[in-house]
Amino acid sequence: MIYDLIIIGAGPAGLTAGIYAARSGLKTAIVSKDIGGTANSILLLENWPGFEGPGAELMKKFYGQLKKYNIDFVIDEVNNINKKDNFIVKTKKQELQSKTLILTTGTERKTLNIPGEEKLIGKGVSYCVTCDAFFFKGKTVGVVGGSDCAATSALALSNLAKKVYVIYRGKKLRCEDVNSKRLEEKKSVEIIYNALPIKILGKEKVESLKIKEKNKEKEIQLDGLFIEIGSTPLKEFIKNLKIKLDSEGYIKVDENMKTSIKGLFAAGDVTSYKLKQVVVASAQGAIAAKSVQDFLRG
Repeated sequence: MIYDLIIIGAGPAGLTAGIYAARSGLKTAIVSKDIGGTANSILLLENWPGFEGPGAELMKKFYGQLKKYNIDFVIDEVNNINKKDNFIVKTKKQELQSKTLILTTGTERKTLNIPGEEKLIGKGVSYCVTCDAFFFKGKTVGVVGGSDCAATSALALSNLAKKVYVIYRGKKLRCEDVNSKRLEEKKSVEIIYNALPIKILGKEKVESLKIKEKNKEKEIQLDGLFIEIGSTPLKEFIKNLKIKLDSEGYIKVDENMKTSIKGLFAAGDVTSYKLKQVVVASAQGAIAAKSVQDFLRG
């Protein structure tokens, strides 16, 4: 069977694209290793109009709505994509064909790439507050980063941990003002500016973090460290397509979510669009699905 459209990824962009594609009568499949993507890790989503709560809860609503339509879900991981007459999507378990594709694969978390990090992953080093915050109740933790993700993670941890250090390389946090003010009001939160993590120490688990602050090294005693320094686009499996990327490795798209390859579209955090938000990803997913419909109709 040859699909009209295969959507790769099932986060906000992919699920929205699926709703629009199914309603347009396109024979569609969504291929993803999970449902919800990185939106599931959002502890409190406050800027989706009409909804306030965990990101995972909103993604369940997306998925519930999409299941009402005739659409194939393939829970699998994509290995590579080639293009002949159609797009050939090879997963770990099977091979699928489609006339068009929408890539909505999102991003993966960046690492600090410092000594001790890899050794202590799962032993105090974490990239997911939603997953691991509970294990640090009443303990001392650090959060590296100054973005909204870092700020909301620190705020969530402040309700459980005894002490939260926010370590940021800049002079001012990059998060929204409302989150910055909330952090300043938390007595259990201490923000260390102009600081770079240089080594995570511990034998069996995280014991401390060595940082460089104003050209001086110091050590902070910690039970856990959450790393929130941004993400990189997930696109390894499209290297055979030679698609145009920006300087940071994100997929270049136009206002209709078209890429440099005919019949291939992209939406959400994997694109070169600078504002990475759930509401933006969903909007791009809708635009991409409409563009696919127009493309197939010639």
